[in-house]
Amino acid sequence: MSAKTGALMNRKMTLQNVVSALMFLLALQTSSLTIRPALAQKLTGGAVAPASRLPNSDKAADGDLPRSVTEDKSGNVLSSRPPSDKALVTGLRFLTSKSYTRVMLDLSQETKYEVRRLKEDAAKGMPPRVYVDILGARLALTAKEPVPVDDGLLRQVRVGQYGADVVRVVLDLHNLTAHNVFILPDPYRLVIDVAGQRTAERAPASEAPPRVEPAGRTSVAPTRKLAPPPVASGLRKIVLDPGHGGKDPGAIGPGGIAEKDIVLSIAKKLAAKLKNEMGIEVVLTRKDDRFIPLEDRTDVAKKENADLFISLHVNASPNVDARGIETYYLDNTTDEAAIRLAARENATSRKNISDLQFILSDMAQNMKLEDSITLAHRIQNSLVSGMTKVMSDVKDLGVKKALFYVLVGAPMPSVLVEMFFITNRSESRAMSQGSSQDAVVEALYEGIQKYSQSGLIAKTL
Repeated sequence: MSAKTGALMNRKMTLQNVVSALMFLLALQTSSLTIRPALAQKLTGGAVAPASRLPNSDKAADGDLPRSVTEDKSGNVLSSRPPSDKALVTGLRFLTSKSYTRVMLDLSQETKYEVRRLKEDAAKGMPPRVYVDILGARLALTAKEPVPVDDGLLRQVRVGQYGADVVRVVLDLHNLTAHNVFILPDPYRLVIDVAGQRTAERAPASEAPPRVEPAGRTSVAPTRKLAPPPVASGLRKIVLDPGHGGKDPGAIGPGGIAEKDIVLSIAKKLAAKLKNEMGIEVVLTRKDDRFIPLEDRTDVAKKENADLFISLHVNASPNVDARGIETYYLDNTTDEAAIRLAARENATSRKNISDLQFILSDMAQNMKLEDSITLAHRIQNSLVSGMTKVMSDVKDLGVKKALFYVLVGAPMPSVLVEMFFITNRSESRAMSQGSSQDAVVEALYEGIQKYSQSGLIAKTL
C-alpha cells in the first residue's frame, strides 16, 4: 500500500470517529431533555410535583403530604446528600403559651415560602389546616412521624418532602385561627404563630415544655408560677430585655466597648431598683453574656404574663457625631432612618423589614398600641430630663415607630430604648462609666413609675 493510500484511510477513520462522538453526545442530550420536564411539573398552588421516576410517590391533595417521595420501596433514602443550593430543614420545635402556639423550623439558609389555609372537610375526616410550602428546600430531619401538640389550638404538626424541592409543613388545627408566618435570621428559622380560642376540653392546665426533634435546637419553657398579688403601683411584673449577647456583641464603640455589656449592666441595676423600691417582680431575658434569639425574648414576656416588655439598646451610626436618645414602639413606618436601625437590630436586610408589614395583622400587640406609645413617651421624657442633669447638651431624638422583630407579637405594652450612641466618643465614654449608668437607671425607673401612675389615674376616672 502506498503512503498516499494510507494517509487517505487514516483521514477516513478520523472522520468516522468524530461522527460517532457527535452521535453519542446528541443521544445523551436527547435523553437528558426527556427527564427534565418530569422533574419540573407544577401542581395547583405552586408546589412542585414529585418526580414521576421516584417509586411510591403518589400525588397528595392540597394540605397533605406525599408518601415517601424521597425513599424507595425498601425505605432507602434516594438522596442522602441534598444539593448545596437547597435550604435544609434541620429542626422542628414548638412552644405553647396562654394566648398562642408557635411552631419553629430551623433552616440552613433563607428561602421563600407559600402559605395556604383549608377549612374542615368532614366528609374526608380532615380537620382545618394551615400549611406552608418551603420552596427550594430539602428535609433533613431524622424523625418522620407527626409531632403531637393537642393544646386546644393545634392538634399536630406534620412535615414531609412534598416534591423535588418543596418541604411542606402541615398544621392540623382544632379550628381555623389567626396565623402569621415569617422567617427570622441568625440562624434562619421559619416561624408559624397560631392564635385564637382554644378548645376548652383540650386546653392544657399548665404550660407544656416544647417537644424537640433530634435535629432541632432545645428550648425549655419555664414552669408557670402563681401570680403574686398586685402591688400598689399597678404593675405586677416587668420583663427587661438587655439586647444582643454572646456571639452577637451589638454595636462596638471606641476602645472595643460592646453594646451587649452596657445594656446588661443597666438591666441588672434597673431590675434591682424596681424590685426594692416599687415591689415589682422583674425578669431578665438574659442574666449573663449569652445569645438569645429575638423571638425567644418576646416569648419570655408572654410566658411570664408580664405587664410591660422593655428592650434596652445603645445606638450606633456611621456618623461619629450622631448623638442622643430615642425610644421606639412597634408600628409600620416609612422613615428611612428608622428602617435602617430596625434592619441593624434585626440582623436582616431593609427588604425584610418591609416584609414585616404583613406580620402585624392579627397580632395581639396591636391592642396595646396606645399603651406602648404612652410608655415610650414616659421613658423618653424621663431619660432626656434625667440625663440632662448629669451630661451636657443631651439631644432628644423623640419617640418613633419601627418594625423590630423583638417587639413582634408582644401582647403587653412594649418599647425599645436606644440609650445614646456608642459610636459617639463622648457618649460612649459616659455610658461605660458606672455613675452615668446609675443615672440612666434612675431615669428609666422614673419613666416606668410615671407610666404606672398614669395607669392608676385612668382606672379611677
